[in-house]
Amino acid sequence: MEELFVSAILIYTLISCGCFLLTFFRARKHPYRFLVIGSWTMCAHIVYKLIWIVAADKGQYELPVPFGLAYSMLLYLFAHAYYQMKTVSRWQMLCFSSPFCLHLVLFVIAWLRPQESGWAIGYSSVYYASCILSLLVYATMTVRLYSRSKRPPTPTDVLIRQLTLLYFGLVVLTYLVLYELHAGGSGMGFEVRPMVFLFLAIGFALVLKYRLTRGVPIVDVKARLIDEDNAGLADATVSELPSGLVQHMADVIDKELIQSKLFLNPAVSLDMLSQRTSIPRHQLTQVFNRYYKKAFYSFIAAARTEYAITRIPEMGDTITLDSLSYECGFNSKTSFNRYFKEYTGMTPSEYRSIANQMLHIQQ
Repeated sequence: MEELFVSAILIYTLISCGCFLLTFFRARKHPYRFLVIGSWTMCAHIVYKLIWIVAADKGQYELPVPFGLAYSMLLYLFAHAYYQMKTVSRWQMLCFSSPFCLHLVLFVIAWLRPQESGWAIGYSSVYYASCILSLLVYATMTVRLYSRSKRPPTPTDVLIRQLTLLYFGLVVLTYLVLYELHAGGSGMGFEVRPMVFLFLAIGFALVLKYRLTRGVPIVDVKARLIDEDNAGLADATVSELPSGLVQHMADVIDKELIQSKLFLNPAVSLDMLSQRTSIPRHQLTQVFNRYYKKAFYSFIAAARTEYAITRIPEMGDTITLDSLSYECGFNSKTSFNRYFKEYTGMTPSEYRSIANQMLHIQQ
């Protein structure tokens, strides 16, 4: 029975961690998914604890699964995309995930070694110390991000600050767990480790509330684009806005979306724009259809293409078109080429060639 439990919990851990890493690397171009991955990871972590409570032998030591290294990292990446309007490279993603991968390897080794070998206690000590360091570093970096924001706080700002405060609380709890591990007790009259999972449950509840009330976008951008083009005009017929109000909203949108270059953010969406402008999503749809005569994502694609047109003569051959496509906010070079040719009648490489020829003639 004990061997069956050991095999089952190890398989569950490897599958959970594998799914986490797979979705983590796929979330680079869709930064809002970092928040969704975090909520899924919390669920997997809590289930791991429940399995131990229900099925483990009383004398068996509970190895901590390395999910604790993921939470503050995911929050920082989500906040980085929200405040800086930038995605991270695959190399950066690899660096961010390397501590988690290292501790996963150590977890498997400690799990397969006999308990009396000392690997379990050694791994746990290293893991909790790493969690304290990770929580402190990423939470501090997240504080620096939102402290620089000068605009009125949105629900997204509030969520980021709530989770950051929660992670600073986890630093204290993790230190007490580490102390309890070596001292044989915390001296507080109760076990500290269950309090960690209480904090995780609170974090999950905050994220769930945010997703239910704010509708965090988690579907593919292309699917949203098709949905907007097909359904946007139908939405515009609901509760028509006065022309003067449409003009005022268009001015607000122009300031937030164009002047601040929010359109360059690969994760930009109607939900994000609604949060930043305090204009309801359905009214934004009306403004784009009536004032700009375009669906939201068609407007974004045009704005990105215009930006690329201005950047190509400035850059010349100093940067690749692939890098330019990501700078402009496109998720791939293919979509960049398609929208650019639809807008200008030529590919980016053809346009750059003509621009370089004109520059040589002027010189």
